[in-house]
Amino acid sequence: MTPPELLVGTDGRYAREVFHQRHPTLVDRVADAHPYTAAQRAALRALLDESLGGVIGRLPADAPDRADWDAWDRGHFDRPWADAPFLWAESYFYRRILDAVDYFRPGPWQGVDPFRPMKDAELADPDLERDFAWAADLPAAPTEAGLATVVRAAVFGNRADISFRMQEPASAADPAAPDELLADDTGALRAALRTPGPVCLVADNAGREVMADLVLAGWLLDTGLADRVTLHVKPLPYYVSDATASDVDAAAARLGRPMDKRIAVRTHPFWCAPLDFRALPPDLTADLRAHRVVLVKGDLNYRRLVGDRDWEPTTPFPAAATDLGVPVVALRTCKSEVVVGLHRATVARLDAAEPRWRVSGRHGLVQAR
Repeated sequence: MTPPELLVGTDGRYAREVFHQRHPTLVDRVADAHPYTAAQRAALRALLDESLGGVIGRLPADAPDRADWDAWDRGHFDRPWADAPFLWAESYFYRRILDAVDYFRPGPWQGVDPFRPMKDAELADPDLERDFAWAADLPAAPTEAGLATVVRAAVFGNRADISFRMQEPASAADPAAPDELLADDTGALRAALRTPGPVCLVADNAGREVMADLVLAGWLLDTGLADRVTLHVKPLPYYVSDATASDVDAAAARLGRPMDKRIAVRTHPFWCAPLDFRALPPDLTADLRAHRVVLVKGDLNYRRLVGDRDWEPTTPFPAAATDLGVPVVALRTCKSEVVVGLHRATVARLDAAEPRWRVSGRHGLVQAR
């Protein structure tokens, strides 16, 4: 039986923390990131107040994506935010931020990424050279050790999530505790790449994460494990640090490499939809199925792949994950409550030793369907 969706307003659950702890900090940081007008700042504050105790308002009639959101509505408009599914409501909250700062309105703020200063600060970090020094030592041959290195870097690169760090700062976890892969199906990925072919990577965050994704993609191409890579990114600024096409260009520049011509960057409106992958539109489904394997990056995409539901963590990953019609491998660090595919003993150990293990970002997953 499919478990219920996670809701925004359930006491004691992570979704409520996000709305009541992360979002107020986020709104303050967005308001301070640009010289916004008093009206824009007031609109941000009104959105926050609405989300904390009001009903879900609709987009303006002239919004360019109003028809999309009318189609994506599942009866949540004009009802309390607290009663809405976490996945739907969180996505819509970020869409409404764009309205508040006039992202779509003709004028000086049209097309200005409200999260750009936060993204730029991450790329300016002088520690990036040190953090990516390992990439220079990757083997030229398609070895198991090389694949394990680039996959693990892609998994834990997913921790580089600005919105996550607002709620779960690095100091909240034991700095001496090592990262831990709770599930590792890297062997299944290697088997899927036994015959070279096209690989699709559905990206998550900009900055450090997409830099690691580009290293992964480049290594697969250089070693012949892939003959081309398609990198799917968001069409709009989303979830603070989610990667757009311009973020990929910035990441490639920060790596000191020109953008690889063998990597095609694509997007689709669905990547900003508030729905899980069971609702993938036919054209996007066909695109994904044209690849030998689809790598699904990050926590949000994981929630969309298995469903943002109150899963029993021992539920087998293949039973929960949406059938995309092609082998799929999820690369993710645990930054929300949703997790499947774990052994009962692992869950018992983590529950006893680390109450917030599902959201700490310290634990990674490589899971294949």
